[in-house]
Amino acid sequence: MPAPSVVVVTREQDITADLVVRELHERGVGVARFDLSDFPERMRQAAYLVPGRDRWTGALRGTHRDVDLSAVRGVWYRKPAPTSPHPSLTATECNWVAAEARTGLGGLLAALPARWINRPDAAALASQKPAQLRTAVACGLDVPESLLTNDPERAREFCAGGPVIYKPLGGGPSSENGHRVALRTTTVTAEEITDGVGRTTHLFQRRVECAYSVRCTVVGDLVFAARLELPAGVDTVDWRDCHDELTITPIEVPSAVGAGLRALMTRLGLVFAAPDFVVDPDGRWYFIGDLNPNGQWAWIEHLREPITRALADELTASETA
Repeated sequence: MPAPSVVVVTREQDITADLVVRELHERGVGVARFDLSDFPERMRQAAYLVPGRDRWTGALRGTHRDVDLSAVRGVWYRKPAPTSPHPSLTATECNWVAAEARTGLGGLLAALPARWINRPDAAALASQKPAQLRTAVACGLDVPESLLTNDPERAREFCAGGPVIYKPLGGGPSSENGHRVALRTTTVTAEEITDGVGRTTHLFQRRVECAYSVRCTVVGDLVFAARLELPAGVDTVDWRDCHDELTITPIEVPSAVGAGLRALMTRLGLVFAAPDFVVDPDGRWYFIGDLNPNGQWAWIEHLREPITRALADELTASETA
């Protein structure tokens, strides 16, 4: 088995990562897969920076495979769990251990001259909807009129101007029992705005009349797209509400939209993203602020194989260039 030249950082149960790892194995590419939860108790790190060399050398020694740092050419930072400090440590010690691990292990990986999908710092910035939306406009994409506010009066004024949706700015919070709260995009009227809006920032957008939605998947310069149509009689602004009932078909991306997406990816320093669009009855594509720099794609059956191959190509680009 060849020494790993590609590192996949993700949690153990990740069937999407499984597809790409299998593709790399079939190509004869050495792959090491680990989760951040393995560190520091189930993984050992020994990295050296020696005089006369401009890169870190040494190894990561894991439960299943060791990684020669000098051989790494590609890193896929997929969906890892947090680091796992020793259970005997206090909360203060755990916080310190986790912070040191983020800088020591995460910083080491970031310092390697490797092809990343995506660099965590770039993905973190690109996940911020205000940055996505502003940059999308600068790159020539159509974006609905939007309001960021914690002022109930401004929110009511905005809603009074026509149909409006509310979009969460991030994922749902963790509840007191540790479960994740699922938040969805929803319609909102001026009458529904309460003083609770003043408790934090809210994102409101003009509702685009939707003929159908599109989930794009961008890998490098390639843009794949799937048309998503709701079941007859269903009226929702979030297609995830009826995910299993969608009609999914291939669709070509207009050249101007493709050019805007590629410019957006370049500006934000991304190699991969899974952006969502709403297409109105006139065929105009609107980017709605869901760039999804670590979005899912394996559920789109007709695109599963080409996206898998494209990701494997990107991770090994430095080997084949």
